[in-house]
Amino acid sequence: MSNTQLDRATHEAVDWLLKLENVAAGSPLLVAFNSWLEQSPGHQAAWQRVNALLGDPLADLQQAEQRNPGQLAMASRSLRALPSPSRRKALGGGLAMLLLGLGAGAIGNRVAPLGDLLADLRTGTGERRTFTLADGSRLCLNARSAVDVRFSAGQRLVLLRDGELQADVAAEPGRPFIVATREGQVQALGTRFSVRQEERQSLVSVQQHSVMLSSGSAPAQRVEEGQAFRFDGHGSQPVAASLRTRASWADGRIDVRDEPLGELIEALRPYRAGLLRISPQAAQVRVYGSFPLDDSERTLRSLAETLPIRVDSFGGWLTRIDVI
Repeated sequence: MSNTQLDRATHEAVDWLLKLENVAAGSPLLVAFNSWLEQSPGHQAAWQRVNALLGDPLADLQQAEQRNPGQLAMASRSLRALPSPSRRKALGGGLAMLLLGLGAGAIGNRVAPLGDLLADLRTGTGERRTFTLADGSRLCLNARSAVDVRFSAGQRLVLLRDGELQADVAAEPGRPFIVATREGQVQALGTRFSVRQEERQSLVSVQQHSVMLSSGSAPAQRVEEGQAFRFDGHGSQPVAASLRTRASWADGRIDVRDEPLGELIEALRPYRAGLLRISPQAAQVRVYGSFPLDDSERTLRSLAETLPIRVDSFGGWLTRIDVI
């Protein structure tokens, strides 16, 4: 493969390769991937090309090494340190070539997920934006988020495709403001609230006034200021305050109050185009403080200086965190 002029199907195949790296069995992501694969023979051919490269990458790896002397060995060493022996063997050469050869192409797909390119409003990796809607309401989208806006005479509907939003709702009697996710709907009864779309569930937290939460056949649940609920399409349940329920991300920071480092790393992922790895041991280290989202390198350096962990970066596309 060339590091330039790659066709769209190949870009999408590489994006799927990265997305599926650690996906669990039964994940909706696998259903989406199979749907993409069946859409056209071109998708199937692109997927076969990418996987053929993983199977016999020697010639292309040599070309990559010529273009980037010394980087290939570093890439292979770091990739072989990833979990799962079979993945280490396959990825140690092939994915290293993909990342080195495709460069901005492969990482670019992680910066702006292809599945969200047609969304009405969206953000890429490390990008946070505030939009003013036609009714005067404001939506702040966290990094790697996407929404569709469907306003009508009878309601104001925002469809959250991916990521997280904070809504600051303009009052308009008789025309409810609703945020819908795959698992349910949140109707504004006041001013400000946040909604996150996760892989198999959603989360709502209220910053001002209250909302009405509907999920599946369960009775609607009123969520008051300061409360947060998870919902999964069958019902909802309250959750304790944590960095996931706080909306400090809208101000460019993440507030952590004696919580696991793994939770903080999850919050940083949308702000980094490369892969971010943390060991199970490091994920349990407790953290307290306020950290900048827009400078994740600074945050990681601060964590390495104050916690019993080490942070190793490999070329900007792979960062590993482990206990000392």
